Amino acid sequence: MTERGKVTQISGSFRDPTSRVYRVPSSDGRGTTRVLRGLDAEMLAYHNTLVKVPFFTRLLDEGRVVGTTSPDATDEAVQDILNHGWAGVIEHEVIPFISYPYEWSFGMLRTAALLQLRVLEDALHDGWTMKDATPFNIQFIGSRPVFIDLPSFVPRNEGEAWVGYRQFCSCFLIPLMLRAYREVDHLPLMRSYIDGILPTEARKFFTGTALFRRGVASHVILPAMVENRIASRERDDAEAKTRTGKPQSRAMVLGLVQSLARLVRSLKIKMDHTDWSDYDRTHSYSDTEHDTKKAFVERAVAGATSPLVWDIGCNTGTFSEIAARHASYVLAIDGDHNAIEKLYQRQRKSDSSMIQPMVMNLANISPAQGWAGIERMALDGRRQPDIVLALALVHHIRMSANIPLDMFFDWLAEMGCEVVVEFVDRHDEMVIKLLTNKTEQYEDYNRDNFIAQARRHFVIKQSQQLKGGKREIFHLAPA
Repeated sequence: MTERGKVTQISGSFRDPTSRVYRVPSSDGRGTTRVLRGLDAEMLAYHNTLVKVPFFTRLLDEGRVVGTTSPDATDEAVQDILNHGWAGVIEHEVIPFISYPYEWSFGMLRTAALLQLRVLEDALHDGWTMKDATPFNIQFIGSRPVFIDLPSFVPRNEGEAWVGYRQFCSCFLIPLMLRAYREVDHLPLMRSYIDGILPTEARKFFTGTALFRRGVASHVILPAMVENRIASRERDDAEAKTRTGKPQSRAMVLGLVQSLARLVRSLKIKMDHTDWSDYDRTHSYSDTEHDTKKAFVERAVAGATSPLVWDIGCNTGTFSEIAARHASYVLAIDGDHNAIEKLYQRQRKSDSSMIQPMVMNLANISPAQGWAGIERMALDGRRQPDIVLALALVHHIRMSANIPLDMFFDWLAEMGCEVVVEFVDRHDEMVIKLLTNKTEQYEDYNRDNFIAQARRHFVIKQSQQLKGGKREIFHLAPA
């Protein structure tokens, strides 16, 4: 973040020279109270027209575009932004927690792609278009996608093609097709190819019968051939002229957008069940013990100040849903894609859900990356939680990821909040399973050391033994 007086410029807002996004931090620094955007003169003129166009007001009413108002010009924060050369300022609804496309399940990316196409189609009908098509312009509020980048909307010129088509394919369509057609995990690729997977790279994944799957030839193979031919020609001709395409009517562009929407809707994935995606049915607790655990978690969350709960290692979200009864917002994180996909599909049935699912390996959380390492924030550099749930997680962190207990508790302590954490004893069947065919190197993994490491940073408010002492759940508060 770059400090600018009363407001803070968001470090990832710089690629579009027509605007910048700023935030007003909360007094404790743990959150954001306001989000404002400075606009240059041209974009301000566009915006003043846009807010009167029927498609835009409809999208606002439907909640598909982020809530936006024009703040009082005498407002102190607005004045601060205007003093840095912007022609005007608009104010956006605050997104509870920023996430990135490489943290979304297949269904989340698919829903975001359909939102991008729906918003563009509505704009085209009223004589507008969109100058880009990056998924970073979409955020989730709970399980509902919202388009946030208003300067993407510009009036369409007669004969203008959709300039965002290639970006849409690279950032949305190709990752979706890789998962649906080739069962390739799209998330590591998206995290590496932060500006999208180009057709020339995607082409390497499509061989054999996959070449004949719907959309592959037209949106991967042909574009890859064209791009390779253009690159070869430009290497051989230092004086290659600027390429210009043929004019495209609005009907042609609409046809492309509608065709892409049908293709995206047709994409499906096989939901292979894992230990974690079926956790709500296959956990090792008796019904009575599970109810005891639920009650402990509910008491801890209800008794804390919990605007934001992180449920790390959430599986299919049983405890996220309990936390949501008492918290303003719940971040549900798990490294098992299908567990998060299952949670998302359940939550998206309600527009009012305040549970935001995210796919992430907790031993390798999303780092700060992009330009100068400041464009995309690390998970723990966005908004700090008010309470963390880490249930049936520590044994995986220690024995699967080989993270020492002291380092795990050091990381939890950096959150500066209360924690509900579960210790799973070596006699528990899940630990026995983890240790199968492993060389013993976990001498530090025992209850006494677990408590000792916790007490370096926390005090134990309460605890509860489960499964006849094979497990124990602790409610910790910062020391």
